Amino acid sequence: MMLTSTGRPLRRLPRPVLASFAALALLAAANAGATVYKCQGEQGIVVYQEAPCLIGRELRNFDTDPPSLSIVPGGPMPAPAPAAAAKPARDPRTIQGDVAIGKAGGDGAARKFIRSGMTESEVLARIGRPDATAGGSKAHQTRWSYLPAADDPDTVTTITFANGVVSDISRKVIRK
Repeated sequence: MMLTSTGRPLRRLPRPVLASFAALALLAAANAGATVYKCQGEQGIVVYQEAPCLIGRELRNFDTDPPSLSIVPGGPMPAPAPAAAAKPARDPRTIQGDVAIGKAGGDGAARKFIRSGMTESEVLARIGRPDATAGGSKAHQTRWSYLPAADDPDTVTTITFANGVVSDISRKVIRK
């Protein structure tokens, strides 16, 4: 009879409990050595599996060819960039004499070359953002207005879009 460190007799576990422990130990040992195989499946699809690949289908055995591991060390987070200084409210136009000068930018001289059929993005790329817009969604008509600029003095250009495409161009000369 075996005794414990306290002097009491050691009790035996029932056989089914011992058998369960033995089975669990064997399963744990079997899974501890499990590997992953990278195989070529049907129609060339890559398959990862625990069983060895068919002959000629193995792409990688992770036991014999382990993947490289790169570790990027962490460091302190950089301080956030300071918030940009608040820009003063932009006046969409300035007055020079009796003529409003647009500040939307773009190429004022290119306004003469806008034609029907151009898309909104083509117009933006050529002459920039409008000084004023009016209208609804792309399913309806939208109007963009460009005020006189240094490259296109004394002229207000209004472009009408239907479904996102130029349908009408109006250029009005404003004289003093």
